[in-house]
Amino acid sequence: MAKRMKIVTVCGCGLGSSLLAAGTIEKIAREFGVHTSIEAADAGTAKGHEADLIVTQEHLASRIGKIPGIPVVGVKSFVDEQELRNLLGPYFKKFVQEGR
Repeated sequence: MAKRMKIVTVCGCGLGSSLLAAGTIEKIAREFGVHTSIEAADAGTAKGHEADLIVTQEHLASRIGKIPGIPVVGVKSFVDEQELRNLLGPYFKKFVQEGR
């Protein structure tokens, strides 16, 4: 079985919109042939998670900051499937190309 891409979705409290985003992100990842393991977190604890990718709302990206080796992607809307596909697609393609 292929390795799962570890993704952390981040919102203000780690409960609402980040959980909502997880389902949409998982669906999009499957379109690219990527299996995922997605956890929801709040902005204060996001750095403590092991991840291949962190997806958050734009206004929270600066609170998370830069994490060596882990891309942090800020999105305008967790419910805009096309925006998520456009922003995350390159990361899913790279994950597949690297044979992970």
